[in-house]
Amino acid sequence: MYLKLYLSAFLLVFVCLGASTATHAQTIDEKWNKVVSLAYGTRIFVETDGRKPLKGKFVKADDRDLTVKVNAREVAVSRDSVSAVYFGKRPSKVKRGLIGALAGAGAGVLIGGIAAAAGADPLIAAGGFLYGLPAGAVIGVATSGGMKQGSLIYAR
Repeated sequence: MYLKLYLSAFLLVFVCLGASTATHAQTIDEKWNKVVSLAYGTRIFVETDGRKPLKGKFVKADDRDLTVKVNAREVAVSRDSVSAVYFGKRPSKVKRGLIGALAGAGAGVLIGGIAAAAGADPLIAAGGFLYGLPAGAVIGVATSGGMKQGSLIYAR
């Protein structure tokens, strides 16, 4: 009687553990399939174990490797070393341009104000503003290159 009870309990635990492991493995494969199904050329950001993050364009992925094009060369990374994959996101040029414009205008007014306080024409501050505004905007837009980490695609 007790033997049947223990045997039934053991079988129940064994079946539950087996189902849990199969479900976990299926979930990991479903997550990786999102990476495999990415379109060629999609900008991605890849975090790996023991390396700097890779920022580039998706080339291909299979059950063992992920290949990313980084600066015109293809880099293959083992699936086991990939800890996370994100969509790559470019910084906003408009946002960077506005920040640069404000910084340039502020710097122009500051320099013009210092010159005006030293005895120069008081309109120098306005001129500093007018020259600093577009100069800062151009610098802000020009430095908006690179890629940032976007939304998550895969995490181990």
